[in-house]
Amino acid sequence: MRTKTWLSALAAVSLTLAACHKDKDSTADTDTGTDTEVIPNEDFVTNTKDTSFTNSVIIKYDGTTATVTNPFSGAGVTVAVTNADVVVTSTVTDTEINYVLSGKASDGSFKLYSTYKYGLILNGVSLINNDGPAINSQSGKKGSVTLLDGTNNQLVDGATYTSSTEDQKGSFFSEGQLVFSGAGSLRVSGLNKHAIVSDDYISITSGTIKIASAVSDGIHVNDYFVQSGGTVTINSTGDGIDVGEGYIEVNGGKLDISTSGDKAHALKSETYTTLNSSQAILLTVAGKASKGIKTGTHCTISKGDITINTSGSAYYDTDEKDISAPAGINCDGNLLISAGNLTIISTGAAGKGITVDGTLTIDGGTINVTASGAVFKYGSDESEAKGIKSDGALVINDGSLSIAAADDGLKSESSITINKGTINITKSVEGIEAPYITIKDGTVNVVSSDDCLNSTMGTGGESNDGSLMTLAGGTVSLSSTAGDPMDSNGNIVMTGGTVIVQGPNSQPEVAIDYNGTFNISGGLLIASGPYSNMAQGTSSTSVQYAVLFRTSVSASTLVTIQDASGNNLVTYSPLRAAGYFVFSSSSLLSGAAYKVLTGGSYSGGANTNGLRTGGTYSGGSQKGTFTISSKLTTVSL
Repeated sequence: MRTKTWLSALAAVSLTLAACHKDKDSTADTDTGTDTEVIPNEDFVTNTKDTSFTNSVIIKYDGTTATVTNPFSGAGVTVAVTNADVVVTSTVTDTEINYVLSGKASDGSFKLYSTYKYGLILNGVSLINNDGPAINSQSGKKGSVTLLDGTNNQLVDGATYTSSTEDQKGSFFSEGQLVFSGAGSLRVSGLNKHAIVSDDYISITSGTIKIASAVSDGIHVNDYFVQSGGTVTINSTGDGIDVGEGYIEVNGGKLDISTSGDKAHALKSETYTTLNSSQAILLTVAGKASKGIKTGTHCTISKGDITINTSGSAYYDTDEKDISAPAGINCDGNLLISAGNLTIISTGAAGKGITVDGTLTIDGGTINVTASGAVFKYGSDESEAKGIKSDGALVINDGSLSIAAADDGLKSESSITINKGTINITKSVEGIEAPYITIKDGTVNVVSSDDCLNSTMGTGGESNDGSLMTLAGGTVSLSSTAGDPMDSNGNIVMTGGTVIVQGPNSQPEVAIDYNGTFNISGGLLIASGPYSNMAQGTSSTSVQYAVLFRTSVSASTLVTIQDASGNNLVTYSPLRAAGYFVFSSSSLLSGAAYKVLTGGSYSGGANTNGLRTGGTYSGGSQKGTFTISSKLTTVSL
């Protein structure tokens, strides 16, 4: 490592002009990077353009030297050159000077002190600095960085920095704002800490920016990060984009981030994050407890094709004395998804799809979540892989959701309300769980190994805990192999819609289970379950009539109820062998007689979780008859 000595007068000026440090990181970074990709590419092709610029200081690098053309030498701009290290000091206050960098330096740098906003034009430059940042702006003013059309630019810092009292924690460091534009490309490697740093904000409007590697964060910002265009690719050990005190907005352009370290998040903001780009966003995190998106407050997704992959496992955080788990999205505030295509795949132990501390609202879009990881255990503590979980209310107003989870599909500590949309939970232990579950419309399909719908306060026991399941509309299809598909530790109220319940393989689990009451006043309910003395139907306080009839039927056998005139009220086939059925609809009338047929065939129409509609039933053998004598008529056939 060589030592760089600056003129004492220049050092004095630097202390005067250095901008105020706002970032939480330390001001003198001399740490050494490890485990990083970067082998500096000294054969990098810059493709420098032969062009001219107004108000420009031209800096051309050539190996270990640099030449400077400075038309402002008598107007407030001084330049000091030591080998290929260039230091510019500008006291100009009324003209935006453009600093044009080109050529290649195997051990060089560019450093700037400026009291006024400036332009930095990268015209095919490759800077590899062995003991500090490649570009170091100590100006607190805005730097407009232009990636000149057709050029390739490269910045690589040193793994170890020469000690300094100045802030210098990235390969491209700036005390002030950085605004990137242009149609060229920039490749940055951060061997010491971060790759690109601003102690203010960063805005990217166009250009191709690749963070080849970073020991810590790919892009590290204090105030905010905004991308409105261009293509940004980041490979980092730490966070992909980390905003220490502000927000992240991606309103346009492509974004591809991969992180490898533990608790290294792709997008991390202290306040909110908004994704509103019509182009692709790909976030991949591999470390323990890493998140694709981690926000200190809210998150909004309103456009785009977003894919998030997490493969790291959970781990026990000894400082927090709790298990820290990976997640596709983790919001400390609220999450709103209004449009776009969102795919989350979480494969590590206890990995979550989406976790929200506040309210989760889905107004539209297509959401696919897979959380397939194993249970993570630490002593008596454990954490499971869940699809979507919110501590506050979970509200689905529209959209399409597909969830496959090793544990819960949809869970809220408060309430789940489905006003519209299509929800398919193809794999789960508990499908949908909350103290208050309300389904007003839409299509809900749940497959689980335990309860499909479970309204519970979480206290357990056989008494009414005050939880409530309300079914007011839509089509709800439930199927459980070893639990109660429809389970409330409190009450159930059904006023409309169609509910189809495929019960478990064997008792003691049943198709419908509640601790309080099940009052039905509208809609169609058909349920089947295994033979059990614990089978429940609807409550005697219901408005609409229902029947619970016991009869043994093998799996896939058609069961049909007809009135005295031979009109079909319902045709249904259980997925598993059944010992009893529960049916309720407005077609059941007090004092009327009905017959039950089994077998036969059904042609045409639709099959919704065993419920046949729109076709023609024929054949079948009469199993028995019943007459409606009370709100719940119970018979054995």
